[in-house]
Amino acid sequence: MPVSIVKKHSVGLLLPLLLVFSREALAQPSDLDTQLMLTTVKVSDTDSSGTAFILSRPKPGDPKATQFLLITAEHLLSRSRANEVTVVFRKKSADGGHEKAPVKITVRQDGKVLWKKHPTADVGILPITPPPDALVPSVSVDLLASDEDLERHEIHPGDPVHCVGFPHPNQFEPNAAGFGVVRSGCIAGYPLRPTRKTKTLLLDLNTFEGDSGAPVYLVDDHRLVAGKTEPGRVRLILGLMVGQHFLDEEFKMIYQSGKFRHRMGFGIAVHATAIKETIDLLDAKPGPPSNR
Repeated sequence: MPVSIVKKHSVGLLLPLLLVFSREALAQPSDLDTQLMLTTVKVSDTDSSGTAFILSRPKPGDPKATQFLLITAEHLLSRSRANEVTVVFRKKSADGGHEKAPVKITVRQDGKVLWKKHPTADVGILPITPPPDALVPSVSVDLLASDEDLERHEIHPGDPVHCVGFPHPNQFEPNAAGFGVVRSGCIAGYPLRPTRKTKTLLLDLNTFEGDSGAPVYLVDDHRLVAGKTEPGRVRLILGLMVGQHFLDEEFKMIYQSGKFRHRMGFGIAVHATAIKETIDLLDAKPGPPSNR
């Protein structure tokens, strides 16, 4: 008789991909859906591919300048064996449409990784300089949701959420221009806070290999808080996709044994607070040398 076993597995999407910020004088989309579509990119090396997204902030030490941060699931970067990965940006084509603009980005140098890793969460961040013709709106790190944001806006189970990613990128290409796909679901788990304790966010949202690193976000034009509609639009990046749940059914017969694997349709996302903490690590000054 088969035994059902529930296991959690990392979505093996490889390397972050990322978005770029356009230096062209183009109107910035006002909706977060399109902004994140433009700032989410596919990243790949010779072995596999994955998802990443780019956020911006004032450059440390030069606040008038902009710094761009490639954000993804850290396991995508660490599984890459190469010193460079290919990031597929997009640019305007001569006929007025869009086309791919792949570039090589260095992730290792002299045997050292160039990205910053969160000490416990599956988050990796790499400062990058997007190519000047790449189409990417400036999406601020201020959209990353804090615990206070979750409380103030009463973010709760059942809230609709979306993600942008590249599912099965080596087998499925949704369009010739290299854009990802948006999928919708809802928050499935509870409690959400404190995020330092809950660590991850359970989503009723199908994810696949290649989705690791995808941004998970919420947009609500008519948010109800304490029974009243909040003024203005609520826009929050809740986290990034890092895994999914499977149901494994193991069987054993006289001459044969094996396992059937079923997708449960639940995605696992790391909270945005872990992304914020990793960004803080970029600015941390190294401590004094150890005497050991």
